[in-house]
This record gives sequence, structure tokens and C-alpha cells, in this order.
Amino acid sequence: MYLASSSNRELVTVMETVGGDSCVLPPLVIIPGTLHMGDWYTKTNLPDDFLLCVSETGYTNDMLAMDWLVHFEHFSDRRRV
Repeated sequence: MYLASSSNRELVTVMETVGGDSCVLPPLVIIPGTLHMGDWYTKTNLPDDFLLCVSETGYTNDMLAMDWLVHFEHFSDRRRV
């Protein structure tokens, strides 16, 4: 994935889930910073089900872990048999 920005060339952290049946759930993308940029949503072709978050360190923390669990449960619930 590539998010173009003229001012920022930092790496992002991506949390992905792949099930035993090869099903891939939408990822959590953690972007270093404190604010969401409108261009991330309007000038990229990222799917709507990706969870974009910001973190000052660029890594996960307790709040992002909880956001990820809610996101994971929402999408994995659909696959429950």
C-alpha cells in the first residue's frame, strides 16, 4: 500500500489477519502522527473497510488495540458459521 504525501516519508504499521481458510480480514493501518489527513480518504484508492488510525509513535497502543478488536470482531462475525 502507498499513501502519497509531499511532506511525510515515514513508514506505517499494518495489523493484518489471515484465517486458516485463507480469508483475509481488512487491516488496521497505523500512521505516525496526531491528525487524520483528508487526502488519505479522498486521494487514495483504499477500500472503505480499512481501519486507518494515527499514533504519535506510529505503533499500536492500548486504545488502538481496542479499536482493532472491535474491527476484528465486526468482520470476523460475518464469517461465523
